[in-house]
Amino acid sequence: MKARWRRMRSLKLISIITIGYLLIPLVIFDFNSSAVPYDEKTHGGRSVAIGPRPQNWVPFATHSNELPGGPEYSPDGWTFRLWKPICILYCNKKGYALPAKWR
Repeated sequence: MKARWRRMRSLKLISIITIGYLLIPLVIFDFNSSAVPYDEKTHGGRSVAIGPRPQNWVPFATHSNELPGGPEYSPDGWTFRLWKPICILYCNKKGYALPAKWR
């Protein structure tokens, strides 16, 4: 009986972590605009994007905030590394090329 409860508790914890991993990007990212890498613009005739653009309030998400064209990003940013699978799906769906570090 005790082992069953321990297993149920483990399943609940795994479920909460999985649901959090899938729902938090809805708050962190702006899926209406794309994050452009600071060092690459096109590849194979397609625009390069890292994924959806992080919200302005997300700390340490930008590579450079001081450019006239807006913020630029690095594929090494914590938001893109943590949610890399979601970013790759976003780029594929929108028709963007992936950054060189991810190809």
